[in-house]
Formats: sequence, C-alpha cells, structure tokens
Amino acid sequence: MIGLAIFLYPLLAAYVNYSKDSTAVDNYDQIVDALSPAQRRAMWRDAKKYDEELGKPTLRDPFKYKEVKEPLGRYYKILNVDGKGMMAYVEIPKINVKLPVRHGTSDVVLKDGTGHIATTHVPTDNRTIHSVITGHTGEVGYMLFDNLTQLRKGDVFQIRVLKRHMSYKVDQIKIILPTDVSALQPVQNSNYVTLLTCYPYGVNSHRLIVRGHYIGDDVPPTQPEGAPIYMVWVLLALFLACLVGWYLLSRRRRNCRHELEQMEHLESRATGPGAMGEPLATIMVSHEQETRSEATRRRRLIKTRRICSAFMWLLAVLGLFFAWGTVGMMMKISLLPVFDLGYHWFDTHVLYFFSISKM
Repeated sequence: MIGLAIFLYPLLAAYVNYSKDSTAVDNYDQIVDALSPAQRRAMWRDAKKYDEELGKPTLRDPFKYKEVKEPLGRYYKILNVDGKGMMAYVEIPKINVKLPVRHGTSDVVLKDGTGHIATTHVPTDNRTIHSVITGHTGEVGYMLFDNLTQLRKGDVFQIRVLKRHMSYKVDQIKIILPTDVSALQPVQNSNYVTLLTCYPYGVNSHRLIVRGHYIGDDVPPTQPEGAPIYMVWVLLALFLACLVGWYLLSRRRRNCRHELEQMEHLESRATGPGAMGEPLATIMVSHEQETRSEATRRRRLIKTRRICSAFMWLLAVLGLFFAWGTVGMMMKISLLPVFDLGYHWFDTHVLYFFSISKM
C-alpha cells in the first residue's frame, strides 16, 4: 500500500494543483466580468501604451535571473486585474494546459503557474511586440509546461487578456541555449507570444521555445487529438492480460493453501487422539520423522504461495494503470483531467525514461 501511494502521488498531486490553477482562472474571469467596460478599456489602453514605450527589451534567462528590474517603472501595475499580479491566462487545449500568467518569474510565481518575463511586451494586439511566457517542466506535483514538446507548427493556442481571447498559431519551435535570447527579440510588424520552458526533461541544460504569431481573436484553439486507436486496444489487451494473470495466480495460490491445509490436517490427526491406529499419520508424527520429500514439498508450496501473492499485487497495480490509461484515451484528451494527467504522465515520464535508456 505504501508503494502504491508513492506510485500514485505525482498523479494525485498534479490533479490537486491542476484544480487549484483552474480555480485561479475562474476567479480571473469573475473579476474581469465585475469590471465596468470603462475600466476594461482603460486597462487595455494602458497595456498598449506600455508596449509602445517599451521598445526593444533587454532579455535574460528567467530561470537564472530571479530579480529583474522592472522596465518603465510601472510594469507591475499593467493588467494587474486581481491585485495579485495575474495579468492573463494561457490556454492550450491540445495539451490540457490552462494556467494563470502572472507578472515576473520569481520562484513563487513559477510554482503556481506561468510567469511573464518582465522585460518583454505584455500580450496586446499592437503591430510589433514579442511577449515571453515561461513555466517549469518537471516540477514535482505539478503539470505546467511538461507537455509543451507535443505542440507542432500550425497548432493554435490562446492568451486570454481581460475580455480578449487572443489566438496564436505556432510558427517556430526551437531548442536554444539559456544565454541565446536572439529568438526572443521583437520583429518589426510581427506580433508574437513565445512559450518557454526548460529542456530536456530532468536535465534542463537548454530551453524549449514555442513561438506563435497573432492571428486574431476568438480563433478556435487546436483540440486534443487523443491517442491513436491502436493504443486503446493495446492497453485493453494488457488490462485483460492482467485479469487473466490475476485469475490463474489466485487459483494456483488457492490450490497451494488447500494442500497446506491438508498436510496440517494429517499432522493434527497424527498427534491427536487415536493416532496409534492411523499408519499414515504416524509417519508424520513430528518434524524429525517427516520424510525429506514432504518437507521439501511443504517449503515449495509456501514459496509458491508467496510468489503468487506478490505477482497478484503487481498485476493489480498494472491493471489499475492500464485501466486508467485506456479510459483516458477512449474519452479523448482533456474531457476528464484526471485521465488526461494519467495519459500525459505515461507519455512524458515512462516513454522519456525508455528513450534516454535506449531500451
């Protein structure tokens, strides 16, 4: 049970934190709805003016420089809708990401969602801007930008700012060194948002950047494709194999127990009343008189029974995992977050392990 709890902890913790992030996003929408149209227009106007005055920013790797001097002296006041630094949220349905975007890239910010690099533009519809939003990969108990590697060119994601659902189409995916910030600079007459995270998983020696260009508001984002249909059948077959294995092992374990009970019954008859009249039981009157073959058979039965019990526990855990993955795939991705997290945990962690171990 302790081993099972350790095995499931990352999934359960990720689901709890996923729910917390979803609550933060819902609160953001409620606060925005409570603002008057005049207040929303004023905040949007200030953000656009801020981007115009920012010009070409000075960029640094967000995972190495935690304290960055804010540009123009009013960065933390721009789009501070909830008074706690949440300026927007990023939504990427393809990988089941819906995370708050807060000012800066401090440890506190990046642990609870994503952060906006302070020296870059904030997301608006200005003609020439480049916003950079960053999030962790591999944070224990969190599913942040772990699956950013699954995005492809042409995918669409959204940044939701106030009432604007700004859509971006991925046009560049690159692996860069932490010191290489050339790809994060603004380009004349181009409106970009770049999603940035550590790469590769667990090593973090490089940075993965996924850049999208602004294509307008309310363009539907790319939906999850779900797993290939053959994977559903593979996991179903594995799940059924676990059930068959469980049945065969339980029957073998039951037979071993039955044979051991019969041997104990013979011993009790040998040592109980009337033992003198039972030749077979007399042979087994004590451990010293027990034949070597019977002692060996007893030990083999006990060992077999224990091995069957151990494998039954293993099959129970595997069956649970395969059932989890199968239901998640049949439901497609992101309809049920807990199944989605199970599938992505398998894809990100297990497959990654096999890829780095070259198995």
